[in-house]
Amino acid sequence: MNYPFNNQFQLNENVFRILIEESPLPVALYVGEEMTIMIANKTIIDIWGKGPDVIGNTYFALLPELETQGYHDVLRNVFYKGESYEGKEHRVELVMNGKPETFYFNFTFKPLRDEKGEVWGVLNTAADVTELVLTREQLTEKDERMKFALQAAELGTWDLYPNQQIVIWDDRCKELCGFNQEDEINYANILTYVHPDDAHRLQTAVTKAYDPKQGGAYDLIVRTINPDGSLKYWIHLKGKAYFNEAGEPVRFAGTVQDITREIFDRQEQEKLIALINNTADVVALGNMNGEVTYLNKTGYAMLGINTANEALRPGIEYFADQDQQKVTHEIEPSAKETGRWNGEMRYRNFVTGETIPVYLSCFRIDDPLTGQPIGMASVARDLRPEKEARNEQYKLLSLIDHSSDFVSLSDIDGNVSYVNTAGRNMLGIKNKEDVRRHNSEYIMPGELEKLKNNINKSLMTNGKWSGEVFYRHFETGEAIPVYGTTMLVYDAATGKPQGRASLARDLRREIADRKALMDSERLLQSITNASPAALWMADKNGDIIYINQTWIDWTGIPYQQQMGKSWANSIISEDKERAIRKFNDDLQARRFYEVDFRIKRRDGEIRFCIASGNPQYNADGDFTGYIGACVDVTDKMFAEQQLKLKNQELNEQIKQFEFVTNFMPVQLWTARTDGQIDYVNQRAVDYFGLPSSQIAGPDWLDGIYPEDQPGCIEAWNTALASGSFYQYEFRLKDRYGNYKWHLTRALPFIIDGKIIKWFGTNTDIDEQKQLQRQKDDFLGIASHELKTPVTSIKAYAQVLGAMLEKEGQNKKAELVLRMDSQVNRLTNLIGDLLDVTKINSGRLQFNKTWFDFNEAVKETVVDLQHTTQKHKLITYFGDVVKIHSDKDRIGQVITNLITNAIKYSPHTDEIIISTRVENNEAIVCVQDFGIGIAEDKLDKVFEQFYRVSGNKQHTFPGLGLGLYISAEIIKREGGRMWVNSVEGKGSTFCFSLPLNTDINN
Repeated sequence: MNYPFNNQFQLNENVFRILIEESPLPVALYVGEEMTIMIANKTIIDIWGKGPDVIGNTYFALLPELETQGYHDVLRNVFYKGESYEGKEHRVELVMNGKPETFYFNFTFKPLRDEKGEVWGVLNTAADVTELVLTREQLTEKDERMKFALQAAELGTWDLYPNQQIVIWDDRCKELCGFNQEDEINYANILTYVHPDDAHRLQTAVTKAYDPKQGGAYDLIVRTINPDGSLKYWIHLKGKAYFNEAGEPVRFAGTVQDITREIFDRQEQEKLIALINNTADVVALGNMNGEVTYLNKTGYAMLGINTANEALRPGIEYFADQDQQKVTHEIEPSAKETGRWNGEMRYRNFVTGETIPVYLSCFRIDDPLTGQPIGMASVARDLRPEKEARNEQYKLLSLIDHSSDFVSLSDIDGNVSYVNTAGRNMLGIKNKEDVRRHNSEYIMPGELEKLKNNINKSLMTNGKWSGEVFYRHFETGEAIPVYGTTMLVYDAATGKPQGRASLARDLRREIADRKALMDSERLLQSITNASPAALWMADKNGDIIYINQTWIDWTGIPYQQQMGKSWANSIISEDKERAIRKFNDDLQARRFYEVDFRIKRRDGEIRFCIASGNPQYNADGDFTGYIGACVDVTDKMFAEQQLKLKNQELNEQIKQFEFVTNFMPVQLWTARTDGQIDYVNQRAVDYFGLPSSQIAGPDWLDGIYPEDQPGCIEAWNTALASGSFYQYEFRLKDRYGNYKWHLTRALPFIIDGKIIKWFGTNTDIDEQKQLQRQKDDFLGIASHELKTPVTSIKAYAQVLGAMLEKEGQNKKAELVLRMDSQVNRLTNLIGDLLDVTKINSGRLQFNKTWFDFNEAVKETVVDLQHTTQKHKLITYFGDVVKIHSDKDRIGQVITNLITNAIKYSPHTDEIIISTRVENNEAIVCVQDFGIGIAEDKLDKVFEQFYRVSGNKQHTFPGLGLGLYISAEIIKREGGRMWVNSVEGKGSTFCFSLPLNTDINN
């Protein structure tokens, strides 16, 4: 059959056929006025129910039952008028297997046009929604009945059809979920008013409900918000998902209930409980018989109680023995009769037996309905901080009196009442009584105007003044320059100013130092200008910012014309480009710069120069530029020519050197400046059993035990780079294949400040190593064998102490407790010895887990704070991170550093513990203000058995193993440990651990 559209259709037939047949939706293509079926996919053929052979039939002939339903006319209208038609949930009666059946479809008829705009076919798409429509009809009646019950219970209902993306909410549901009644709800905006913090949790719960394996249940509490983000309701969502035979969710329905009031009531209860549990005071509840029924967490901590059952005991047991009679005869009768008792009492710690002074408020609780007593309550405030505060006040006054700065106190009008010792000495005041005079007498007469118009006004306006002023010496009249700070002192109760406090730093030494600095700068400038080498500085961009007078004298070019990039103008043209390129390359790489070139001096002479520069960095590690020198080597070049004439004599001396070294009992070797070994003596040849040519060169590493090679190479490269002393221990294979321990050492041979050779030795220390291993084995066995009897002694001591304490023999019990503390000390020493043997034998075990770094430090600090009354452990925590390490071992290191800080700072009362993240490392520092460490001892503190030496050694007991063990633990965890210390001022011990950035990000 031929149609006027046939050519067009043939051109696109393959495209249409592929698109239609591959479509997951029912699709068919009809052409011509007869609506001949040219293409139809299997899905739409199954819907028609007429068999598979439909291609080539006309739509009207295939589905005659649709004519009476008006669909034939609809299709003709689309073809002739060229207007698309769309139907939503249309009812269609189709004859299936000879019987009419009712279906509901969403369908479209879309006209297709040729290049002239004429319709040549109609594209038909359809979606069977019969199940959806029938299900909805069935549920309508049931939903109406439920609606009345839900309204009575103030419940909202929601109904979702996931496959069709349909949302059906009643008005109550809309209101509780944040919408207005007239709002249209769809899947796209369903979470609009869900609190952002709850949205992900809600989505997770829905996903779980859509899984048929989970049973389809849905029960969740979330918050809804107003458009401005404020809380609207707390709602309780309950529902269930329904699935078809394929396990797909076809319906998701349930209820929503307002539980805002219930949540708020619960939160208030939790707040009240949290307030009681976290208050600084001890709160206890009991019955009328005096038995405790509740104790808050503060009470647990103060009294050494670990569980609720331990707290349930007669209240009288909470008090010290000497106060229990007072409880029975005074407090309980007063509280029962008058309803209240207040006064100072003493609790006791159930673990340590410590007596704790408290201010106790005890009161009766009456039933609000009957007025009958139903229980007792008490609130106790720990008086130890107040008592300690009084002691701290005395310490503060002592500290002020011993301060090196001037400190004074006066009333609001400036009448001085106190000046510390340093202030009296500075101003020549003989005794404390002479300080009582007006503050105007303390300054020079010429400063009175400043006191009146500047200092006093600023003080009354801002509460503080700082600046320079001249005090006067009361005996000599000398003017003393000081930097002073005066501030108002306020009454803690009224908040009103009640006096003044002044601090002043004597500036005489500072002014003298400032003058000395200026003099030294002038001297330095004179020295640099007198240098025979041209000295220069460049910034981070490579621009010259300083040159000395020598370069100006050489070139004859003024100072300012040398700045920036103009320095190269003095280089002759043949060398200029090469020198600039080398400088720029080294600048970009931030490496040492060295280049040779020729310059034309002001007198016209050509001179050979070598310029070199070292990259500079600030305290933060940022590159700041170069400092360098330019040396005239013309004369040196001529000298080198003469030096070559002496080579023959030097070769003769080398032969003599080789003759002597062959008789030495150690392996002797030499290396070039690049680290390449170029000579070994006969001792080395005999040991390896190889010719010297095979021992020298890069292959010498093959004789080192594989596990020792990386550390050996790293130490050698470090020595080469720094020109420092080289030393390392490794195992070396002999001619028989046996490995023996050797100690290697090397020093650089320097002429005119330049390394020209390295001389080294390998010394056999295998026998010493064997003796060391035997010592470690002995320590390990001895420490292990000591643990069992020490543990038994500790147990017997604890039992004996408890028996003596129970019998009231407190003094004897105290002696047993002292013995127990010494046993603990012995246990720690044994533990250190065991750790050392494990480290030396490589058996120290690590159990790595992920944990919060700051939280681990905080836990250790809290535990250790309980062990010291004198020292206050102050913490400063940086960014919170997680690390992968052995938490217990890291805690052991932190404990060691803090206990050391406490031990070695007996005359100070603060220890500062800080953490930070820097260069992808977590860092802990413990700072004390104790005796400090001498500079020449700093490199020894991490060695085995090293302890602080000097005339105070007896004050600090221990084996000297703690820092060695700590350093080894950190090293095995991939970190590093270091110390900064000033003798007499304190020490700061730090360690770092590497971070895993993927986890922490």
